[in-house]
Amino acid sequence: MRCVGTVVRGIRTPIIKENDDLATIVVDSLIAAKESEGFEFRDKDIVAITEAVVGISEGNYVTVDDVAEDLQKKFPSKNIGVTNPILSRNRFSIIL
Repeated sequence: MRCVGTVVRGIRTPIIKENDDLATIVVDSLIAAKESEGFEFRDKDIVAITEAVVGISEGNYVTVDDVAEDLQKKFPSKNIGVTNPILSRNRFSIIL
């Protein structure tokens, strides 16, 4: 009988940059974590990768400068009001 349910581990990786080989980084990081922490991989284990990391590695993202430029084009008066910002999202707190 199993006594433990779902186990979730956050695996530290190097900082992901555009054009990085994400698959290799993920595999290498998983193996390093396994060796360091002494856990084993089991059949039916799942590896999830955030869409942000995938987007960064593919170059599919916008920068704060991109957002600022777009806002200046759409609102040339330079008077912009923001109501109820979601500051828990990293990208929004940087912009504001």
